[in-house]
Amino acid sequence: MDDVGGMPVGDAGVYGRHAVAEVLLRRAFQSWENLLERLPIGVYVCDRKGVVAHFNRRAAELWGAAPSPAGRPIPFDRAFHADGAAMTPEQSPVSETLATGAAVKDREVVIVQPDGRRTHVLANVEPLYDEGGRLIGAINCLQDVTELRQAREMLRARQAWTQRVVETSPIAIYQTDPEGRVLSFNHAAVTLWGREPKLGEDRWCGSHKLYEPEGAPLPLDRCSMAQAIKERRQIAGAEAVFERPDGSRGAFLAYPTPLAGADGELVGAINMLVDITERKRAEDLQKTLLDELNHRVKNTLATVQSLAAHSFHDAGDLVGMRQAFEARLMALSGAHNRLAEQRWEAADLGDLVAGVLAPFGAEAALCEGPAVRLSTRASVTFAMVLHELATNAGCHGALSSSEGRLLVHWTRVEDVLFLEWRETQGPPAAQPARCGFGLRFIRGAVERELDGQVVFDFADSGLRCRISAPISATV
Repeated sequence: MDDVGGMPVGDAGVYGRHAVAEVLLRRAFQSWENLLERLPIGVYVCDRKGVVAHFNRRAAELWGAAPSPAGRPIPFDRAFHADGAAMTPEQSPVSETLATGAAVKDREVVIVQPDGRRTHVLANVEPLYDEGGRLIGAINCLQDVTELRQAREMLRARQAWTQRVVETSPIAIYQTDPEGRVLSFNHAAVTLWGREPKLGEDRWCGSHKLYEPEGAPLPLDRCSMAQAIKERRQIAGAEAVFERPDGSRGAFLAYPTPLAGADGELVGAINMLVDITERKRAEDLQKTLLDELNHRVKNTLATVQSLAAHSFHDAGDLVGMRQAFEARLMALSGAHNRLAEQRWEAADLGDLVAGVLAPFGAEAALCEGPAVRLSTRASVTFAMVLHELATNAGCHGALSSSEGRLLVHWTRVEDVLFLEWRETQGPPAAQPARCGFGLRFIRGAVERELDGQVVFDFADSGLRCRISAPISATV
């Protein structure tokens, strides 16, 4: 039977198997050298001058080379601080301990090995004293944290990237604590709210005021974020109307989500606010356009019926009547086209005048007046009235002669819009024996559609027509 240290190794041994294992362990590590060689960390001992007296295999691996026989404080080419600054020998953790006699804990050092590889280590240095209490050296333990450092840098990079994504996101994002106090927000949130909330003070939302989609006031403590935190549930697409401090309003969809910690307890919440102001405006505009289209179709049909009835009222030149009717339809169509280009919101009076007179040449008329944005009803009315005046001038007035001249001038005086149509140097204007369709249409349209007045002056120098209408009915 074998024995270990004079002790039998058998089932009947006095110490049993545990005692045998202990003896074997002592034999394996009968010296500190054997123990240090098996440690997963680098360990080396320096004397009072910093010369390496002993080191283990792992220390040499971290250095990238073993100390020379002459001995040097640290056997590698270069070392750096954690921030990247170069480290002089006097700044090394061992030198600091030897100079002060104090231990150095978890000091991060970057070792550049001879082949250029960089290794991040944590240095823990303890001073060594003799029996008389005199400092005789130091022992340094080096732990390789390169992979940990890389993982930490990757995590920081991801966090920075995530922060940049949140900050540059066009969607308003903000975070609160479990009590609803605002902890952070991005630039889009400030733009949406029109203000910067006070961190740690403002609760639930950074909006100045909130309203229900129907318009009723919505207290902040009843907004979707407050509900999500109080009920600990995610809410998707809660619509609300917000008001900024300057009084402007908009609408958003809220997506609040409670956040729980590892223990399942509520730690806060995050909310995303999608600005749908433009979409709501588009929806309102669409509804307005549909309503306007319905109203305009009815009015257009009535206008066409009136044009047809008066254009073909008298028997006579059928070809001429048809041409006049088609011209009036084209004038009506042109007015509608200009309104369609402006999404049926308004048309400029100057554009209407220029469009009507375009077939007669650029030098046929002088048009002047301020910018006036006409309502849809006023735009159609002025387009038809101007067409009748231009048609008459082209057949019987100033536009029928190369010497004739036309001035169209409009202005605003207080709450009234004035437009003057003055023909000169053309055939004299004679008072018609009977009131034709053109005169009846102009008077009726201005009075009925614009609540205005029309005055005709049939002078030898040419026709003059003055139209006045209240701004409220035209602009």
